[in-house]
Amino acid sequence: MNNNRANEAEFHALKNGNASKNRNVLKHRNIRKSKNASGRNFSCKKASAASLCLAAVLSLSGCSLALEEAQSQPGQDRLAGVFVTTEYIRQGTPEIEMNSQGEITFKETTEKVYGTLNRENDSSQPPITFPGLEGYGLYCLEFPEKDFDGTGVTINDSEERMVSYYTGDDFFTNLHFSSTDQEEGAEGSLYVSTDSAFNYFFNPVYQQKDGQVYLLPGTGISTSYFVDGQKYSHDTSQSISRNMDGREETKSYCFKVSIVAADPPVDTELLFMSEDHQLLKSLNAAQLDAFFEKEVPELELSADVAYLILQQKTKDSMEDTHQLFDRGTETLSYMVPAENHMLRELQIYLVWPGTDR
Repeated sequence: MNNNRANEAEFHALKNGNASKNRNVLKHRNIRKSKNASGRNFSCKKASAASLCLAAVLSLSGCSLALEEAQSQPGQDRLAGVFVTTEYIRQGTPEIEMNSQGEITFKETTEKVYGTLNRENDSSQPPITFPGLEGYGLYCLEFPEKDFDGTGVTINDSEERMVSYYTGDDFFTNLHFSSTDQEEGAEGSLYVSTDSAFNYFFNPVYQQKDGQVYLLPGTGISTSYFVDGQKYSHDTSQSISRNMDGREETKSYCFKVSIVAADPPVDTELLFMSEDHQLLKSLNAAQLDAFFEKEVPELELSADVAYLILQQKTKDSMEDTHQLFDRGTETLSYMVPAENHMLRELQIYLVWPGTDR
């Protein structure tokens, strides 16, 4: 199934950038923004105190797990994202040392796990690959403007002009991005099935001045079961102070990931309705899947279609869920089960009579 889908990131620059006319530009959720959108969209919430390497087990009620904002240190690597895994990333063998009292102690080692950037923008590969690890990443990367082949946000945080570049794995939905002189931020949700217990770990990703990226083990959340609509959120943030023309300026980097539970649908049907609310025809799940064999999934609608209803059944629910799509709606979005008890958002572009493609 071809899942090249534009995301509904609620990012103003996408609307102004005619995303509907350039529909294949957002492979792997690569968000490339124009400069003239100062103070764009959301402001990332400040993180509250928690240890960077603390593993937490949360109760069933909806909770937030936040990381304490890192202290600014000269020359420190910049927080560039978060990589979500289902298993804790174990480090190397602890070092054995003897203290001044002659006691044997164990010192945990923290090893950087370096990633490889998908510089070819291959839609079959994640934006960053970490060897031996599976997960889902959300990133804000920075590159020298002279080395960047694409459109980004030009920033002047150093002597060299840099470009901010947002990207992330396809499983992220509800994406929001922020880029100002004081802050860079990204926020997204991962939808998971309620049919399984889960563990998720939020591993901070850093970028060095030479462009290389690496991650460190982060905090985790765990529960024995999920209920439909339950949500856990996790914030990772950092502030870095820099000397700019003789004055100190501080810039924040914020990333928020929410884990949202949903009952996985077992059947999907799209209903085509007339002005007098009569059923014209319908498409089943297999027929909808056929749209994703195209490079850009599009559904052309005839003049007699007034609106669409997406109907989905879940395993244990006594009632179907329904979504209404009025005439003029640009995209049809819905969730389907995916691997590893995840849910994936699919989008089909709707072409109504008299609208530009």
